[in-house]
Amino acid sequence: MYSDTVTIFNYYESSTADVWYPHILSGVHLETDRGQILKKYGPDSTDNAELHIAYTERGNQKIITDADRKELIWLPPKAWAKQVNDELVDSITFNPATDFFWKGEWTGENPVNDEDYADRLSEGFYAYMNRENDFVFLITTAGGPYTAIPHFEILGA
Repeated sequence: MYSDTVTIFNYYESSTADVWYPHILSGVHLETDRGQILKKYGPDSTDNAELHIAYTERGNQKIITDADRKELIWLPPKAWAKQVNDELVDSITFNPATDFFWKGEWTGENPVNDEDYADRLSEGFYAYMNRENDFVFLITTAGGPYTAIPHFEILGA
């Protein structure tokens, strides 16, 4: 069940640039069957993807292991954004206001400068990814952390 690979892109606005921090996660479950999503969330759901990400707990921290076996600390969106730049690569969040995920493994630069993708065809990195790739989803809802079975449920459109 947890056999998919996705890249979560966390958006960070610094005083000098807009930057995306990609985190490649393997061993996740991505459901893109619209019928299954409607069955679970009802006919008013506009989401096209449901992503399940497992975590482990260490003390009071939720730890998500990336595809390279690096441990990332999960933080709520506001706490994540308050970090200094050097810490952003070692942590992850799921912010419905700014973040997105892609079914695939990002092999480009890390972090990604949004301005590098702003041209006459794209209004930044998200627009570029959405134009060039299938299975790119804006995070609409981030559920969890759930404790009975430690995981997050991320919905995307």
